[in-house]
Amino acid sequence: MTFRKSAAGAPADLFPTEAAGLAWLAETGTVPVVEVLSVSPEALVLERLTAVPPTRDAAAEFGAALAALHRSPCPAHGTLPPGVEQYRFGPLSDPLPVATAVSTSMGEATAVRLADLVDRLPADSPVLRRVIDRLASGDLDDDAPAARLHGDLWAGNLLFTASGGTLIDPAAIAGHPLVDLAMLSLFGAPHLETVLGAWEDAYGTADIGADWRTRIGLHQLFGVTAHAVLFGGGYLASAEALAARYA
Repeated sequence: MTFRKSAAGAPADLFPTEAAGLAWLAETGTVPVVEVLSVSPEALVLERLTAVPPTRDAAAEFGAALAALHRSPCPAHGTLPPGVEQYRFGPLSDPLPVATAVSTSMGEATAVRLADLVDRLPADSPVLRRVIDRLASGDLDDDAPAARLHGDLWAGNLLFTASGGTLIDPAAIAGHPLVDLAMLSLFGAPHLETVLGAWEDAYGTADIGADWRTRIGLHQLFGVTAHAVLFGGGYLASAEALAARYA
């Protein structure tokens, strides 16, 4: 059985970009990823997954597998999967094109993406601009190497199947590993603490520090600001509250 994704008026690169991201994650052999059966500018055909109730054991296995993904060989921050030229983030109905830059600095690469979003807000945000400046300067960098990221890993893009926690609908990019954990934490996920604990045990804290949880909010900023651009509402206030912790 298959699952077909299509959307009238979708950018011609949208489905090939998603397929490339899935392939880039899957080639590590670390975490289950939905299989791409075919792709064209008009549609993406995937294997149809059957969900099962998530268990703590499955959550622990997923956390360890996600850590293995994040430890897989990866190019510099901001690098896109092979063949991808335009980074996109957001729902199928309104996928935002977002500027990217390749850098050895997490902060510099993240600042470019975040600034592109802030430029689209209805009014400027001084507190977000201050965090962007700190990011661009490298002041908020740590020693974590760039990781292959799902990039939009909220609970709706993690499907528990008989094969375990399986990744779907990525916005894949090379970046800080806490980005994936930040998105999981943003809206909640089944057995979240088990996932985080297993990830920490497998990934270790030598590169990111034992206080890594205090920086989760920093890595939620891009996702929350993107929601402010896409949906408005209270997301801007949430983004500015997060930014105030790091400004």
